[in-house]
Amino acid sequence: MILAAPALAARIEFSGAHSLAPYLREWLWASIASPLLAVALVRLVLPAKGRLRSRSVPAVKRWLGLLARAAFVLGVINVAVFVQLTDAGRTDHVIANGLPLFTLAAVLGIATLIAISVFDRRTPVSVQEIHAATAEAKRALSRVRAENERVRRQAEQVQARLAKLRARAAGPADGSTHSTSGRARDKKNDRRQSARSDLDFHALRIFHRESYLCADTAHVAYQSAQTSLRTMSYVVRRAQIGTQIWLPTSRASKVARAEMRDAATHLARSHGELRTQVDQGLGLVRTLNANTSDLKHEIRDNYGEDGRSWFEALEQRIAEARAERRASRIG
Repeated sequence: MILAAPALAARIEFSGAHSLAPYLREWLWASIASPLLAVALVRLVLPAKGRLRSRSVPAVKRWLGLLARAAFVLGVINVAVFVQLTDAGRTDHVIANGLPLFTLAAVLGIATLIAISVFDRRTPVSVQEIHAATAEAKRALSRVRAENERVRRQAEQVQARLAKLRARAAGPADGSTHSTSGRARDKKNDRRQSARSDLDFHALRIFHRESYLCADTAHVAYQSAQTSLRTMSYVVRRAQIGTQIWLPTSRASKVARAEMRDAATHLARSHGELRTQVDQGLGLVRTLNANTSDLKHEIRDNYGEDGRSWFEALEQRIAEARAERRASRIG
C-alpha cells in the first residue's frame, strides 16, 4: 500500500473529489516513504555476488543501478494502481474495499522483484574469465587440428589400400602365351601370392580395426569440442554485452573497456576458428567412415570364405553394439 501511495495521491489530486481532499496529505507523506521502501526491497532481493552488488562494480554504478531498479518497481506498481482507479472511476475512499486493487499491484510488484533478482544473478564477465576462455579455446583448437590431421592421414591410407585391392582384383589383362619356364615361374609366384594373401587378410583386418577406432575416438573428441564451443558461446555473448555496459567516463574505465573489447574480439576469433575446425573434422570422419565401409566390403569380396566369415561376424558385433546403445538410451 505504501509503494502505491504516489498513484493514490495523484488520483486524489486529479479527481477533484472534495471528499478525498482530507486524505491527500496522508498519501503525500506515504509517497515520500515509498522510494525508500522500494530501495530496501530491491536491495533485499539482489544476490550478494550478483551483477550489481559485486565488489568489482564501482560504488556510483551500484547506487545508480539500485535506484533505477527501485524506480522500475515503483513505476510498475503505481501505473497498475492508477490505471485501475481511473478505469473504475472511483471517487470514494480508496481504502474501502481495496483488496482487489492492491492484490494485483502486489502480484506485479513481487513478479518484478523476482525478475530483478534472476537478472542480477548473471554476474558480468571479467577480463580474466575472457582470457581463460581464450586460452582454453586455443588448447582445444590445437587438439582438434591434430585430430583432423590424424583422421586425414588415416582416410588417405584407407583410400590407398582400397585402390590396391581393386587393382589386384581386376588382374592383368594379358593373353600372351608362356614358355615352360614361364609357367613354372607363374606357379611359384602363385604360391607366393597365396602366402601374401593370407598375410594381407590379417593385416587388413587389423587395419580396418584401426580405421574404425580412429573415427570413433575422433568423433568423441569432436563432441567434447562441441561442448566447449557451447560454453564459449555463452562467454562470448557475455563478453560482447560487457563491452556495451555503461561505465564511468574516467581514464581507467576507458582503458578497462578497451581491454575487455580486445579480449572479447580475440575470444570470438578463437571461437570461430575452433568451430570451423570441428566442422571440418566431422566431415573428415564421415569420409573415413565411408572409406572404412568400402574396405570392409572389399575384404569380404576378395578373401573368399575367410573374408565372408569375418564380415558376417563383424556385422553381428555392430548390430549387438547398436542394440546395447538403444537399450542404454531407453533405460
